[in-house]
Amino acid sequence: MDLPFFSKYRILLLLFLCGLAVSCTSENEKSEEIEEPKALAAEEKDMELIRNGIQQLPEWVNFWKRNEPSFNPDNFTFIRGFSYEKLEWPEENYIVPENRFYPYLIYHPEEEGVVDLYSYKVAFSEEGKPYFNPDSEVIFFKKDGMRERLMFIGPSGAFEEAVWVSPDHLLVAGNFEEEGGVRPMLWLIFPEENRYLNFESPVLSNTYKTEDYLKKKLDKINF
Repeated sequence: MDLPFFSKYRILLLLFLCGLAVSCTSENEKSEEIEEPKALAAEEKDMELIRNGIQQLPEWVNFWKRNEPSFNPDNFTFIRGFSYEKLEWPEENYIVPENRFYPYLIYHPEEEGVVDLYSYKVAFSEEGKPYFNPDSEVIFFKKDGMRERLMFIGPSGAFEEAVWVSPDHLLVAGNFEEEGGVRPMLWLIFPEENRYLNFESPVLSNTYKTEDYLKKKLDKINF
C-alpha cells in the first residue's frame, strides 16, 4: 500500500537527518583524535640542561657508580614528556630552621621560593621513629604564599635529589623500580610551563636498594 506524500517526505527527512548526525559524529571523532595532545619532545637545549644539572649532583652520581660501576651520567636518554595541570593552594612554608627538613630545602636562584623533596617521603611514628612513605612528591613553596605540587610518583619510584639548573628549570634525580631491577631516572621540570621531560639510564640494577641513598642524604635524621 502506497504511503501518502507527506509520510514519504517525513521518512526521507528522518533518513537525511540520521545520516547527517552520523556524519557529524564521525567528523567530531576525527576532530577529537586530531586535537589530542601530542607527546612532548626533548630538544638539544634540554639535553644541555640535563648535562649541566647532573654535574651539580656529584654525590648522587658517585653513589650510583659505587653500586653499579657501569653507570655513566652521560648516558641518559629521553623517553617521554608530559604536560600537567597546575595544582597549588595557599600554604606558607612550614619548614622553618627548627624543622628537621630545613637543611635539605632547595632554594630558587632568584629567591622565588624553596623546593621540598623529602618531608612527604619521610614520616614519623608516635614514638618519633622515621619511616618511608611509599609515595613521593616534589613541592614548591613559592614566595607568594602558594604551595605547588610539581611532581608526584607512586611506590614504584622515588625522588632522591634536585637542583635548579636555571630559574625556569628544576632537575630531579631519582629511581624507578621495574620488573628486572631499579633504574636511575631524571625529570626536567618546567614549572612555569606546567610540563616535564623524563630521561632514563640504560643501567638496571638488581642490587640497588631504593631507600639507601635517602638514608645517606638525610644524615640529620636518625634512621
